Amino acid sequence: MVSEQDKGLSVHTKWGGKLLAPMAKIPPFHGLTFAFLLGLSLVTFLFRTQIQMWVSLLFRYGMLLVLLVVITAFLGRRTKGRGGRLLYYFSPILFVFLIYQSLGDLIPSLHSDIDPWLIRIDFSLFGVHPTLWMERWTVPWLTDIMSIAYVSYYFLPVILIVLLYLQQRTADLELSLFVLIFGYYVSFVSYILFPAIGPRFTLSHLQVVPLDGSFLTDFIRDTLNTLEHNKRDCMPSGHTQIVLMVLCLTRRYERLLFYLFFPIICGLILSTIYLRYHYIVDVFAGGVFAVGCILIGPRLHEWWGRFSERPNS
Repeated sequence: MVSEQDKGLSVHTKWGGKLLAPMAKIPPFHGLTFAFLLGLSLVTFLFRTQIQMWVSLLFRYGMLLVLLVVITAFLGRRTKGRGGRLLYYFSPILFVFLIYQSLGDLIPSLHSDIDPWLIRIDFSLFGVHPTLWMERWTVPWLTDIMSIAYVSYYFLPVILIVLLYLQQRTADLELSLFVLIFGYYVSFVSYILFPAIGPRFTLSHLQVVPLDGSFLTDFIRDTLNTLEHNKRDCMPSGHTQIVLMVLCLTRRYERLLFYLFFPIICGLILSTIYLRYHYIVDVFAGGVFAVGCILIGPRLHEWWGRFSERPNS
């Protein structure tokens, strides 16, 4: 005979499973965004007395949550139609961009920049300010090359994702999306905790040689200054972190891309100092963050996948 306690437990499990079942439909890479948006909403609400635009931020995060729920509720990996599948797999790019932009209204209200500490660390390690030391190598043609290398950061992850998508390698695609999104959000948390604007602002009064290039350098610089609403994004160097993660993923999934990307990424990392966007300690931190995310990301993805399947088991 089944005891009343066992019956109660069975009913509780049955209804709990029904309540949790919809969560199983949310892929881990979208689940990361869902969790991060909830976290940002909580931080915004808790520190609302310090944040001038807290109502606007909560509204934006709420709208992004609604959009994410709609995408995950009505679309999936088996969605018929190219448009639906594209939205399902490439909407994380939109979420990452909009969340990053929102940090420009959040971070300045929480606490002061840590640039003085980063400047001291760089100077204590090298005895000079690295961006000032690199002025001796500054010439227009090299500035153009460094600018192109720097902006490649925005395309390298997308190229990998597009290639995996076109090859219909769903498992590799979803794992790569998860690991990269995990890397972005980890760096965003660090931006919130350790805001810094970088040597292009803090050491500008010491710079002697201007970063002059052709119209190409001016176009890239002006475009980035216009599009990047969040300027406190130095610690860690997200450029260094994400491209190193892309390099690791291409070595695993697309060896040809690995060899093509390698020289570009070397130039990109150098450009972060040459173009005065980052301190060297930022670049070191970006490397450490990249290693950590590459090690933790796949394990977290595996755990998340098992957890989301529990209601169905």
